[in-house]
Amino acid sequence: MNRVLAWKINWYRQSELEGAVLLGRVVRQADDPYLISQLVRHAADEARHAAMWQDVLERLGLPAIRILRSYQSFYGQHISPPVSITEVLALTHVFEERVWRQFELELRDERTPTVMRSMIERMHRDERGHLDWVARHLADQHDGEQLIATYRRIDEQVYSELAPFEQRLWDVPGLGLELSQVSAPVPFAGKGLEFPSMQARGFIQQAEPVVE
Repeated sequence: MNRVLAWKINWYRQSELEGAVLLGRVVRQADDPYLISQLVRHAADEARHAAMWQDVLERLGLPAIRILRSYQSFYGQHISPPVSITEVLALTHVFEERVWRQFELELRDERTPTVMRSMIERMHRDERGHLDWVARHLADQHDGEQLIATYRRIDEQVYSELAPFEQRLWDVPGLGLELSQVSAPVPFAGKGLEFPSMQARGFIQQAEPVVE
C-alpha cells in the first residue's frame, strides 16, 4: 500500500506542478488584464498544491519518486498540442474536472490517510474557483464549448487507458522512476520552463508560441 500511495501522491504533485508551469507560460501571451490576473493566481494555486502534496509525502514518510509524465501529458497521445490560450484553458478545465472527480473518490475511500484527506479538502475549495472562472471565460469564446467537448472525450480515453494501472503506476511506460533505479540525470531538453515531459510527449509545442 505504501508503494501505491507514494506513486500516486508523487504523480499528483508533478501534475499540479506542470499545470502551473503551462499556465505561467500562457501568461506571456495574454493581453487582457483580467485574464492575466486570473492566470497568475491560477498558476500560483497549482504550484501551491504541488507543495501541499510534497508536504503530504513528507508527513507520511513516503519516498520521492522521479515522475517524468504528468497526467495531462497523456492527452498528447490523442490530440495535437494546444496552440492558443483557449485551447490551453479548455485542456486545463477538463483536467481539473478529472481532478475534482478523483478527489471525490479519495475522500470516499476509507484507506485515504487523514493528512491526505485534509489536504484534498483544502484543495477542493481552490478547484471550485478554477472550474468557475475558466468555464465562464470559455463560454465567451466561439470555440470554447467545442474544445471542452473534445478534451472531455480525450480525457475519458486517457482515464480508461490508465485505469488498469491504478494500483501499479510504476508499470505505466515512461511515467517515472523510483530513485533507487536512477543511474544518471534525465537530460533537460526544454527551453525556459518547458519540461521535457511536456515537449517529448506532445503536451506543448516547443517551437511555436502559444497565441490567441
